[in-house]
Amino acid sequence: MFLTDKYHALLPFHATGGGVKDHRRRPGKAVPGAAGGGPGSARFGAALSARLGSLLPLPASPLAALARLADLLALALADAVPALAGEGDAAAVAAHLDAGVALLDACNGITARLDRLRRRRLLSRFALHLLSSSSPPLPSSVRRARAALADRDERAPASPPPPLPSLPFDQPRDRVSGAATVLLAVDAVSSLAAAAASAVLCGDALHQIAFPLVSGEFPWTEAFNAVSIQLAALATKPSEVDAVDEAVGKLKSVLDNGDGDLDEAALRAAAQEVERRTEELTAPLDRLSDAVNGVFRAALCLRNAELGSIMVGPAEKTPCK
Repeated sequence: MFLTDKYHALLPFHATGGGVKDHRRRPGKAVPGAAGGGPGSARFGAALSARLGSLLPLPASPLAALARLADLLALALADAVPALAGEGDAAAVAAHLDAGVALLDACNGITARLDRLRRRRLLSRFALHLLSSSSPPLPSSVRRARAALADRDERAPASPPPPLPSLPFDQPRDRVSGAATVLLAVDAVSSLAAAAASAVLCGDALHQIAFPLVSGEFPWTEAFNAVSIQLAALATKPSEVDAVDEAVGKLKSVLDNGDGDLDEAALRAAAQEVERRTEELTAPLDRLSDAVNGVFRAALCLRNAELGSIMVGPAEKTPCK
């Protein structure tokens, strides 16, 4: 199920009836300065810098590192709501609406990828159950286990994994307002999270993924670039998903080479390795799923606030919780 369906009640201006008038405030004038604006944007930048610094050193697990980055992104999105409240730059906020939609789409794509991994995990466990039902396993159980593992690794064109979109962001050439600075930071972290997700969950296309680096006199620039560089290095290392795939490949080889006379010791060792690797994947996979849920909710809340800030009069919308 897409997160858009799950959190339908949080969609901007979701209401039980009536509509929203399409009257907009006039755009505010940008405040000059790379880190200009009010105290809200300054606090936002300082908090983001501290949080980025706290990510280092990254955990050895790529999935765990990605989950921590997603948590940080959710916090940044939540902090952006009060930070934008006093900045008065409706033009910057209106220009950011499309970026918010792109982030929601990226969350849906990542969720679909995680659901696919869960399905593969279930099929691996089903194969293990069949192979452990008797000793030695019955020929019918072996056939069904082979079929389950083949289904797990299905690459049929009719059901390709959805691509994970990139989230490029444009760095301003001129000095920008406080609101634009906050939204630039949100876009930078979103872009980094999208790149990391593609690298970790779609490792076969790693050479096509560019991890963003930021230039400019922002309080979070140095910490952001340090995290991006370390994530790019970590993404080249095998993840828990790769470990499961390798173990399943060994189990399939044992089953395929048996020809009715399985090597029980080799089968038992291969099955135990798949079970161990699958268990190691479960916790970080669930943890990452929860983190992506948090990003989606926070992105919806920010978009809700952005739309509300450029509308005249009260808008009927569901508050963020």
